[in-house]
Amino acid sequence: MAGLIISIIMIIVAIVVIIISLMMSPDSNGFSGALVGSGDLELFKTSKERGVKKLLKWSMFGCGLLTIVLALLIKILVK
Repeated sequence: MAGLIISIIMIIVAIVVIIISLMMSPDSNGFSGALVGSGDLELFKTSKERGVKKLLKWSMFGCGLLTIVLALLIKILVK
């Protein structure tokens, strides 16, 4: 029963991760810009995120940690 509840929570977290990743806007052209040689791809750029970008970044980080914890709980509880 506990494994089922944790699995449902993990599915909800996965959906939240997908939504957050779709909301995050890319800072450059990404992979296509790297292939054609775009000049705005700055890999080692130092910038501070503010506002929504910072919230999305930390939300994604938190969801990642929650996914790891839930996966470990499923492994421990369900044998």
